[in-house]
Amino acid sequence: MTANPYLIIIPAYNEGDNIGHVLHQLLQLRLKADILVVNDGSLDHTEEIARRYGVFVISHPTNLGYAASLQTGYRFAAEKGYPYIIQFDGDGQHDARHLQKVMKSFQEKNVDIVIGSRFLGKSEMKIGFFKKLAILFFRALIRILTGKKITDPTSGLRGFNKRVYSAFTHSDRFTSEYPDSNFLIELILNEYQIIEIPVNMKDRINGTGMHSGLKPVLYIVQVILSILIVLLRHKLKKWVKA
Repeated sequence: MTANPYLIIIPAYNEGDNIGHVLHQLLQLRLKADILVVNDGSLDHTEEIARRYGVFVISHPTNLGYAASLQTGYRFAAEKGYPYIIQFDGDGQHDARHLQKVMKSFQEKNVDIVIGSRFLGKSEMKIGFFKKLAILFFRALIRILTGKKITDPTSGLRGFNKRVYSAFTHSDRFTSEYPDSNFLIELILNEYQIIEIPVNMKDRINGTGMHSGLKPVLYIVQVILSILIVLLRHKLKKWVKA
């Protein structure tokens, strides 16, 4: 068992201009948490800067994608026995102070997943048209398919207990692209308890985000396909039990 109950997982690809600022903010808070930066084959100095801060760093030999970076973090957490993990972006969009709210939610409420929603409070982040469209679409789809209201299905600020994250350490259980609405639908269908808390999010400090421009259109298509797979797998599971 680890000394700290939480592991903060930061997927990072070419975040050399941002990762130092993010880690500095996190370490200043002196949280009861360890920090893992998953350097996803960055071509810049992301790994070098992260190691200067004395946090855990795992580097992929090549760029494997956001989902693979998260799964690397899940596996590390499972091996070390962390009771909770929190996903945190490496681009400066998340406010480190909200991590205490995530931790408090786990301690005070009987939940499996905590999601930081920029729509439950005031948020400084500017959201493009296509990204807004994607959020509204998946918000409605989750409500239709599960009956659960999730205001921010694309939020990258999420916390999971060990029961949840350890179930997705195997590659055949985790989406290979975007673990967003598809992932949430699977969790809800499997009766995990989810709550959202209000958080502030800001525009990334430097660089371009993975959902910039027209990328949300491709994102919508890929997540819809993944949702269909989730629904089919859930149906098959019910048939087997029957």
